[in-house]
This record gives sequence, structure tokens and C-alpha cells, in this order.
Amino acid sequence: MLLLFCASAYAEEKKIEAGGYIRSFLIINSLEGGNSTELLSRLRLRLFIPKEELVSWEFAYELMPAVMENAAALSANARSLRSYRVFDLDELVYPDSADAGSDLALYQNLDRASVTLALDHFDVFIGRQALAFGSARVINPTDIIAPFTYNTIAKEELTGVDAIRIKTPLTDMGELDMGVVSGHDFRIEESAAFIRSRSYIEKTDVSVMAMVFKENVLAGLDIARAVKGAGVWLEAAQVFANAADSYRPDENYFRLSAGADYSFTEKLYGYIEYHYNGTGRGKSEDYFAADKETASIERAVYLLSRHYIAPGFSYQITPLLLFSGNALINLNDGSALISPILEYSIAQDIYANLGAYIGSGDGSDNPLKPESEFGLYPDIYYAALNIYF
Repeated sequence: MLLLFCASAYAEEKKIEAGGYIRSFLIINSLEGGNSTELLSRLRLRLFIPKEELVSWEFAYELMPAVMENAAALSANARSLRSYRVFDLDELVYPDSADAGSDLALYQNLDRASVTLALDHFDVFIGRQALAFGSARVINPTDIIAPFTYNTIAKEELTGVDAIRIKTPLTDMGELDMGVVSGHDFRIEESAAFIRSRSYIEKTDVSVMAMVFKENVLAGLDIARAVKGAGVWLEAAQVFANAADSYRPDENYFRLSAGADYSFTEKLYGYIEYHYNGTGRGKSEDYFAADKETASIERAVYLLSRHYIAPGFSYQITPLLLFSGNALINLNDGSALISPILEYSIAQDIYANLGAYIGSGDGSDNPLKPESEFGLYPDIYYAALNIYF
């Protein structure tokens, strides 16, 4: 809140850029016991105070009404997704308690509150901000601070985290990036720190990273370049479980994503990505054996198996109508999570979407011993109206 007060004082005679959006969703979950329907909206307001000499400010606040069965109970999940915050607003505005059993709830989220200092030799970013790493299109092994899961519907804004970040140029196309990300009440065991070097070598972007997060240690590599009109990438991370405290070498894991994308025509774009998940299991009956291991407990990894392929494409049917098809395929058990999306431009800054996440795979009578990974997933169908201002 101190940042908000300082920004108000600073901006009294400064130009403020304001904007945001309203996104409304109708979501149908297809479950074995029947369908459930959700109505969700997100009103996001953004204020940006441009740089005046050395300083600029950014703020973003969200209100999110939800109508669904026991909507108030979502607050516990919302809190877990914002673990890298020193303190936070009470996410549940209405009702008073998550145990109220209400089917109507109103949530809030102070998602950005940061100041940027543009100094002579480096830039400093202080406060709640977006933080993401990696060039992979689908699954980023080095992005473990606030990543999206594959079947997240609203992926437009990364969850803001509380951090101090410094970027300084090393060469014309290289930089050194370092920072500290704070957990609740500045607790060391819930915080993170990173240093990343980015270079441009032989027409290739190369990034090397070291990170400590929640007492785990990560060593990461990210390589991206263009090859005959296609973009190619390789992103990898080795995690040493709890190495900053009580080292658990048997829970170490390696993750890698490699892929390519290409624009075949002005209307047709495609990509394909392979992902290796070292913390996963090769047999479906062993999928939940890792539930008590570091990667699962700290939600750094959500996939259950080892080998995946993720193809996708988008096609501009008309200037106003875009269709895309994406899939995440488990190569170990043959299951898949398929995502078709149709987007229509109604008017300037107004878009409508129809989409789905459809799980394909063998079901199981015993959810603790699944026959396939994505056979466990419910089918999700949604319609969205997006208004930007």
C-alpha cells in the first residue's frame, strides 16, 4: 500500500495512462456425475505513470465475481497460486468466509504495484510485477515462480509476484538479470533468488540461469534461434531438491522442452514441442507415487508422466475469424488434452471466444490407480466475451 500512496503523490501533476479489460466466461465442466456450470468475470484496471526523468509506476487491480457451486471455497486455491507475495489483500470480498457455502462470491487481486528506476547503467524494478523465464511455447522448465498449467483458460496476465529485479546490459544484445522474489512475510524458506545471463552468440540467444526457490536449487539453460525461417528452441532445467537446506538427492529432477514453429503462409502458423518431465513416472499406475516429493508438494511440476509432445496451429479463416488447435499428448500412455479455440473480432477491442479442453484417454474405476493421465481430466467447454479499454 505504500507504493500506492507514493504513486498518488507522484502522479498529481503527471500524465496517467489508464486501461484494462472486462472478460466474462461461461464454463461447463463435463464430469462423470453430470455437468457443472460456472459464470466468471474479471474486471482488470491498470494505471501506468510514464517515466518522468528516472521513475515510472505501474498498478493493476482486479475484481472477479463468480457464480458456481460453493464459489466461496475458491479462495484457498487462489491463495496458493500467489505464494510469492510478502502480504496480500484478503482475496475474498464476499461472503465473509470461505466456509459460507455461498454460490456467489466476489474476489479481488492487487496484481501489480511496482516502480521502475531507469538509472545510468541498469534498471531496477521494485514491487509486485510479472516474472517469467524461458522461450518454450508450451511448457517452460525454467519458469517455476508463477507458471500457468496447460488447461488454464485465462492466460493473458501472469500472476504478479513481489520482487526486486535488476537488469543491466552486458553487450548490445546481452544482459545480466538478477533478483529476489519474496514469499509470505519475507520467509526465506518461501522465497526465491535468481541470476540470469543472456547473450547473443552466432545468431543464437543463449541464457544461463541459477536460481534458489523455496530452498531448492535450479540450474537452467535456454537457447533460441531462427533456422531457415523457422524458430527453434531448447529450454532445460536441473533441480536439486532442497539443496539449500536438507538436501534430498533422490528427489532431484530434470526437465527439458525443445521445439520449433513456422509461419507457412500469412494465414497459417504451426508449432511442435517435445517435453521431458524427469519427475514423472513411466507407468500410469505409478503416477501418484510422487505426490509426497518436492516437485509435487511445491507445485513446481503438475504433469504426471515423462514424455510429451505438444503440436498446435492457428489459421486465419477471415480477417475477423481465427481458429487454433492445440494438444498436449502423453507419449507414455497415449492420452491427450485437446484444445480447439475459435476467436471472432466483433468490433475494435471486442472479441468473442469459443473453446474447450477435452481429455482423451482410458478412464479408471480407481482414481488412485489411473489408466491414463488425461483420462482423469474433465472436459471443459467455455464461451468468453472480452472487452478492452
